[in-house]
Amino acid sequence: MTEIHLNNIGTMLEPTGYAKANRYLMFELMKLGVHVRFTPHHVEGPKVPLDPHTEAVMASLYQNTLANNHIVLFNFPGQYFYRHPHHYTIGLTMFELSGLPPSWVTKCNEMDEIWVPSVFNQQTFVNSGVDPTKLYVMPLGVDTDYFRPGIPPLACPKRRSYAFLTVCSFDLRKGIDVLLRAFFEEFSPQEDVSLIIKTRASTDEEIQNQQAFIDRISNEVTGKKSDSVLLYSSIQSWNEEDMLRLYNTADCYVLPTRGEGWSMTVMEAMATGLPVITTNWSAHVDFVNDSNGYLISVENLIPCNSVPSLMWAQPSTDHLKQLMRHVYTHPDEAQVKVANGMDLLRRNYKWAMCAQTMWRRLQDISRQVNG
Repeated sequence: MTEIHLNNIGTMLEPTGYAKANRYLMFELMKLGVHVRFTPHHVEGPKVPLDPHTEAVMASLYQNTLANNHIVLFNFPGQYFYRHPHHYTIGLTMFELSGLPPSWVTKCNEMDEIWVPSVFNQQTFVNSGVDPTKLYVMPLGVDTDYFRPGIPPLACPKRRSYAFLTVCSFDLRKGIDVLLRAFFEEFSPQEDVSLIIKTRASTDEEIQNQQAFIDRISNEVTGKKSDSVLLYSSIQSWNEEDMLRLYNTADCYVLPTRGEGWSMTVMEAMATGLPVITTNWSAHVDFVNDSNGYLISVENLIPCNSVPSLMWAQPSTDHLKQLMRHVYTHPDEAQVKVANGMDLLRRNYKWAMCAQTMWRRLQDISRQVNG
């Protein structure tokens, strides 16, 4: 067995999918004997509250000494990649659209190899011009021991008897507009149903704008503001315990996304025992299917608002309405899908399994580099 030294470049402390995945992967790789040094891509902030043990271990990674023949793993959006001139350099990244911007293609092709979490990204990267011989599919995972049902729920004073939940950034990509319109059109204000939106913001003004957006769509659909949508938006990041309790507060997770590079919150919701409703397009269809979830049909692919040369999905509002009503009225069927989803995650997507796949590839690279 070859000894592996790894310089990990990216983020670990921020409230992003990249940072969370990086924390879990580095911890698991260290359990496998990998010597890790962490090099932050930038000064991180805002930071996720972490337990003292995790913080202490992470702090120690900044100072670790590595062998001269170490490997570099860049875990960050591909547009920021740079290949180290003296070390084998891997880029771990993902993208949520039908292809890549040209700058991403250039940066990816400069690396020695590229790791993407999904078959979807393997296809979109190749179709965009990334050298297929550089690409390896390395799935991401979930902590199924931590994210689980049966945890005391978070107190939600205005929650109604049944609650849909979404955890996402408040933007077009996550389909907030589609979700709100579907919810207000399908469930009358008199029904005992809530929609909980957990998001984040940079300022108090941004939180006010988020609420105003909810009120505007409610007024357009129902003629008045609604008290059935509960906005949980904050400038400070929530800790993992509060997120776990929030998942356990809900009855169903819904994310009508227009495109995902992986969709960690969908996986966490599945692990926590929630039926999931999400769009039938992009990376998460690697692990969400008709046996373990509810997939929203796609009307068509449309130009992305921020990158008009690339496409993302337009999920069907009408189909989302049907699925939300169906899950609400068919809880027994939904629980069968929940059981299938939890079983799949335990068998194939624990973080230790993901790290094992990466570790085997790192072993191959070390033997190749060191002769």
